[in-house]
Amino acid sequence: MKKRIITGIVMGIILIPLVVIPQLKALFEIVMVLMLGAASFELFNMYDKQKKLPLGIKIIGTLLTFLLYSSVLYALPICDNTLIVRFLDCIDLELTPVLSMGIIFIVLMAMMIFKQDFDASDVGKIYIAVMYIGICIAGLTALRFYGVRFIAYLLLITVCTDIFALVFGLNFGKHKMAPVISPKKSWEGAIGGSAVAVIVGFLFIYLYPHFSSAFHEEGSISFFAGVLPYDSFTEFGKICFIILLTTGISICSQIGDLVASKLKRTYGIKDFSNLFPGHGGVLDRFDSALFSSVIFVIFILIMVSYFGV
Repeated sequence: MKKRIITGIVMGIILIPLVVIPQLKALFEIVMVLMLGAASFELFNMYDKQKKLPLGIKIIGTLLTFLLYSSVLYALPICDNTLIVRFLDCIDLELTPVLSMGIIFIVLMAMMIFKQDFDASDVGKIYIAVMYIGICIAGLTALRFYGVRFIAYLLLITVCTDIFALVFGLNFGKHKMAPVISPKKSWEGAIGGSAVAVIVGFLFIYLYPHFSSAFHEEGSISFFAGVLPYDSFTEFGKICFIILLTTGISICSQIGDLVASKLKRTYGIKDFSNLFPGHGGVLDRFDSALFSSVIFVIFILIMVSYFGV
C-alpha cells in the first residue's frame, strides 16, 4: 500500500502539470507517445506467455501503432496544432486513417509471408494491439486539445465509476456481471457506480460556468463552449444531453476495465507490467480512461456533425 501511495503521488506531480499547463502541451504529446510505446510492449510481452514474439516484430508493431495514432490525430481538426500533424504538414504528407490502415494491412500480410513462424493468429494479435493502443492513446491526446476540462471530466467519471462500483458491489453485490473475467464485479456495483458518476458528471458540467475561471483566463464559460452549441439547447435538452453523455462514458469505462481484465485472464498475468510500482502498467492504470476517451471523442464528433459548432 505504501508503494502504491508513493507512486500515485509521484504520478500526480508529473502528470497534472503536463495536462493543466498550456505551455507543456508539446511535452504532454511526447509523454503520450512514450505511453503508446510502453502500452504496446505490455501487450506484446503479454503475448509471449503463449508464444514468444521476436523483438523485431514488437518494434514493427509499435511503429504501426504510432502510424495509426498519427493518422487519427491528422484526421481530427482539433489536433491541427499537434507536433505530429505540424510535422506531417511540413513534409506535405496526408496521412489519413485509410492510408495508415492500408499500410498496416500490407505490412502484417508481408510479415506473415516472410516470417516463417508468424501465422494468422499472430497477425490478429498484432492487429488488436495496434488498434487498441493507437486509437485509445489518440483519443486521450485529442481530449487534451479540446481542453483540460474534458480530461478532468473524463477522469472524474472513470474514477467515480470505479470507486463506487467497488463500494456498491461490496455492500449490495449479489449478481455477478462477468464471473469468468472478473469474479468480484457485480451488476449492483456497476449500476451503483454509474449512478454516482452520472450525478457527479451532471453537476460538473451543469455548474461548470460557476467555476470555469479555474480552467480559463477569460472567465465564465459553459463546458462545451467552442466545441458544441450547448448554450442553444433548452434546459431539458441540456439535462438529457449531460445524462446521456455521462452514462455512456461511465458504461464504457467499465467495459474498458473488463477488456483489460479479459486480456490478463486469457494470458494468465496479474499486471501488464510493473512500470508504475503498486499500480501495474499503463494499461492497468489507465485502461478505463483510455477506452472511454475514444467514446467521448466519437460522441463529440457525432454531435458536431449533427449540431455544428
